[in-house]
Amino acid sequence: MVEVAFTYDINQGIDEEAYKKLAKKATAMMLNADGFIELRANRNLLGSPHVRRTSVWESMEDWARFAETNEFQKVTHEFRKYVTHMEVNLWGPSPYVPEPIKPM
Repeated sequence: MVEVAFTYDINQGIDEEAYKKLAKKATAMMLNADGFIELRANRNLLGSPHVRRTSVWESMEDWARFAETNEFQKVTHEFRKYVTHMEVNLWGPSPYVPEPIKPM
């Protein structure tokens, strides 16, 4: 399993409806992609970065295949009109704690 965390700040004064429409388009693309498991979106309660969108994939190969599509590249390029400080981090399971630890 691979988690892909996009973090970014939203530019001031953007067309929020256009931003939401583009985010929905990116989400719809993921929903139809092979190996996609889920998407989580969070806002930072303390400031910057403003947003973290984490998509979960069955494998690194599934994520890479999706990320390399022309459609995703176009959406990512367009997304940069609305955000700054965009960063992408890829996360895999820990060798020390490979499964979530939960209370009994």
